[in-house]
Amino acid sequence: MIVLFEDAGYRALLPLVQARPVYELRCGVWTLRERLELQMGVPPQGICRPHLATVFGAGRWPLGLLGGSAPLTFVNGRALHAEWVEQLAREDANTLYVTDAGPGVLGEQLLLGARLTPALASAVLADLLAQDASRALNELRRFCRVVEVAAELLTFPWDIIIKNGAQIGRDVALLERQGWRSADQAAVPPHVIVHAPEQVYLHPEARLDGPIVLDARGGPIVIDAAHIEPFSFIQGPAAVGRGALISSARIRGETTIGPVCRIGGEVEASVVQGYANKHHDGFLGHSYLGAWVNIGAMTTNSDLKNTYGNIKVVLDGLGQVDSGQIKLGAFLADHVKLGIGLHLNGGSMIGTGSNIFGVHFAPKTVPAFTWGGEVFREYQIDRMIGVSRKVMGRRKLVLTPEMETMLREVFATTRGSRASMVEPAEGRAAMSEDSIAL
Repeated sequence: MIVLFEDAGYRALLPLVQARPVYELRCGVWTLRERLELQMGVPPQGICRPHLATVFGAGRWPLGLLGGSAPLTFVNGRALHAEWVEQLAREDANTLYVTDAGPGVLGEQLLLGARLTPALASAVLADLLAQDASRALNELRRFCRVVEVAAELLTFPWDIIIKNGAQIGRDVALLERQGWRSADQAAVPPHVIVHAPEQVYLHPEARLDGPIVLDARGGPIVIDAAHIEPFSFIQGPAAVGRGALISSARIRGETTIGPVCRIGGEVEASVVQGYANKHHDGFLGHSYLGAWVNIGAMTTNSDLKNTYGNIKVVLDGLGQVDSGQIKLGAFLADHVKLGIGLHLNGGSMIGTGSNIFGVHFAPKTVPAFTWGGEVFREYQIDRMIGVSRKVMGRRKLVLTPEMETMLREVFATTRGSRASMVEPAEGRAAMSEDSIAL
């Protein structure tokens, strides 16, 4: 059994992981959970923060994971490429994989993975459920063989952007293991111009309505069972997920479009988690969009300062952090809605469930569940839940009671972050939902 876990590093990835575990962040073609399911042939289990556990995990107290006699393979949910997991799954029981913690913590190691007997796993399960992998590692060192492994992990939100192109390239090997073949071995419609067809991977059910240009000279292009409308341009490395619609868009390199998205305009070096809409003209560059995000027509972001200086980002609990990047756009967490004609500064961070409209420049940092434009208020959770239910219904999905409970818990735990910016919703006249354009 493969068990994904979160460590304390999830905090630096907030607010993108307010409403999802770190192993559900998309980078490359897939999320880590999806990648491991394809790689290992079995769906992984997950242990994560309590408010996420009934939607994305094995429950708040997943004792059922320890019910068997076979060893369990634990994998850090921030890992990117996970070829090492196959080797770990073959190791003797009670083997630890550790890796360098990364910049700023030179010499420190963190728990990358472990192959543990159920008995030893039970000794550290409480630590892993509390995202205290450091304490679990210290305990396990007493009983386990330790192996140092070089691995890449997501540390900050911008890692999703800067590592995405390379991860698409690595994911192609797994696609080929699944039976995918490049376009030079398959029929390509005559109205599709393909550069470097040996690096273009098309699902048999992909619908390509030309004229279309697929330019894979800079890296592979992966198109699942998606619909690409006429006059679209896709430059590799890029991936388009199942059920996505590319509406006469310009998709530039190092971009991933997740499943069931509607994408138009220009998109460059960005990751769209899935079930999100940027259907109209406007620029999205070096940015991340969470699930169930909707961006109005002509809304656009900056990803470069006039001074060409490094872009700084405000992160929950860490304050302002220098990203070290001169090109960086906006980060929108799950369920964010932006009205028409908004402009976003480079390094903008918008928290879960926020609904922003009616201003020329949106604030660079917007707390979760913020409503408004000229005046900001706390977004009433019942109204936000109602909108989410409608939006998901349009994609033939249901907002389950577990999902609703999760969103309400995120609302409650983020209330303090809104205190200095917004007026509380209670006791005030509600703004009309007709006042926004999505």
